[in-house]
Amino acid sequence: MKPLRLAATASLSLTGVVLLVPILNHLLTGPLPLGIVLGVVGVLVSLGLVAVGVVVYRLDVSQTNAVRIAGWNFLGIVVLGAVFTLLFTYRPVEDAGFLFAVALSAGAVAHVIIGVYDVRRIRAEELATERERLAVLNTLVRHNLRHEAQRLLFAVEQVRDANPETAAEVEAVADDLTEINENVHAVEEAFDAEPYDVDVAATCRSVVEDAREEYDVDVALTAPETATARAGEHLQDAVSELVENAVEHGGDDPTIEIDVVVDGETVDVTVTDDGPGIPESERELVTGERSITQLEHGSGLGLWLVRWIVEEYDGTVSFGESERGGAAVTLTLQRA
Repeated sequence: MKPLRLAATASLSLTGVVLLVPILNHLLTGPLPLGIVLGVVGVLVSLGLVAVGVVVYRLDVSQTNAVRIAGWNFLGIVVLGAVFTLLFTYRPVEDAGFLFAVALSAGAVAHVIIGVYDVRRIRAEELATERERLAVLNTLVRHNLRHEAQRLLFAVEQVRDANPETAAEVEAVADDLTEINENVHAVEEAFDAEPYDVDVAATCRSVVEDAREEYDVDVALTAPETATARAGEHLQDAVSELVENAVEHGGDDPTIEIDVVVDGETVDVTVTDDGPGIPESERELVTGERSITQLEHGSGLGLWLVRWIVEEYDGTVSFGESERGGAAVTLTLQRA
């Protein structure tokens, strides 16, 4: 718990509670119809302030941004409070406390809304800067990975005849670096792409054909003739990654199945196998249940690639266990 963030968001709710008291007191005195209307409006606005404090806290905004929103709220109270104090001092009116509370509650809400949009603007600018930095970093990383992979492949040719086993190991490392480079590129492209209507069934049939050619394995596919969802070209990369994982960890003769199910407003793609399954620690890292550290960072980009691609299409990824004891990974996409 962050005390400063809690205090800042609590101040929003406290504003609503404080302003609610004189408004309710006025309503209980039986005012004229117009006074009742103003009182009801004031009650709703004040309760809205109470709710806003809770909502802002649950949004888990940073302490700085929470304080910024609370500052806008405070500014609204101070400015409008000073104006109405001078106004009612200059010309006293009946039920000044009630009118004062209604006006302040409306002003506070307006300034909180300004504060929220201010925070969103700042966050958008921060995200743009972070994205620019990541783009540069991705370019450098991909260039270095490609360069180092080429160096390793060149070295393989120098030692292949003298030491074929070492050459095979080095070539495998070069292939891994090349795959990482391709995965980074796929993620970068997925982030820049807008979802469109994709035939998920056709995509999975293409994955099955590629797996047969590349790994010489038969992947069972159960799917309707068509199953259209909001996705993109990199959906095939995500499904292929799951199939590749199943091949790598499934032994000499893995059993792999892909099921495509149209369920109401979603299209589900489930890849199952009979391998050892995905370790719980790995799943927790990818789903965000456990933080990444230098000691716990997962075994590679594969599952992260799957998650990032699917989330860019406003979908979700869930992990389970297949009937054969292996992994069962489900990609849930919005039906087109």
